[in-house]
Amino acid sequence: MPKLSALTPKTSGALASLTIIEGSKSSMAEKVLLILEVIANSEFPLTLENISTRIGLAKPTAFRLLNTLVAQGFVERDANGRRFQPSAKFRLMGIGLLSTDSIRSQRVAVMKRLVDTVGETCNFNILDGNEVLYLDRIETSAPIRLHIDSGMHVPLHCTASGKLFLSFMSEDQIKRIVGSEPLQSHTAKTMTRYSDLMAEIKKISMQGYALDNCEYLEGSICVAVPVRDAKNKVFAALAAHGPTPRFTLKLAEQSVPTLRAAALELEKSLSQ
Repeated sequence: MPKLSALTPKTSGALASLTIIEGSKSSMAEKVLLILEVIANSEFPLTLENISTRIGLAKPTAFRLLNTLVAQGFVERDANGRRFQPSAKFRLMGIGLLSTDSIRSQRVAVMKRLVDTVGETCNFNILDGNEVLYLDRIETSAPIRLHIDSGMHVPLHCTASGKLFLSFMSEDQIKRIVGSEPLQSHTAKTMTRYSDLMAEIKKISMQGYALDNCEYLEGSICVAVPVRDAKNKVFAALAAHGPTPRFTLKLAEQSVPTLRAAALELEKSLSQ
């Protein structure tokens, strides 16, 4: 299964190169940066032992630096207090980088071409905590459209991008991040039971894209595909959505190859 950055409970092979030797001449700043890199690239919250082992730091040193990062708000402990994960402040820094003019201008250009081809509004979405964040949005010129502003947060369990992100998580992690049953209902088609949601997520994992069939907003169809970074980790979703009956499930599925081509273009622009 492809990987989603900071989500799936598997160890990234790329972390093997992030090793320093305790007692080497590495500066304290280098040690802190390596800790932040390991936490940012991890697909699940990490224990002190995980972090010290992957970097090659003695536990007391790693513990002291982690406490400093927690105190400064860059890292936070999970609900159990035993694992470390990126804080909201740290995530916002990443969002800020994605929003810089040079990166965003390339992304917007790709999305405008996508909107012209698909004929519906397109969004560039990222995972932000336990919600989906609409980072960029290009509106269709069609007279009838759905109004969702950039910067808006939407749920994971009933949106195309949200379910796509969930498809890269373990079942335990999904239940931890989404919450207990019944899941919040937004329309008559919202899946409120894990038995239904997990079956849908299994299907998404197999087909590589996700659909929202009026599950979040009445009369709204959406389709989303993953966007991967240089390490092949999914860090965003590229989505198109429109009102029914103009944008049907059939049309949404037919747009998947176009969305995938645009996602690949985004991936190449980020690697340049």
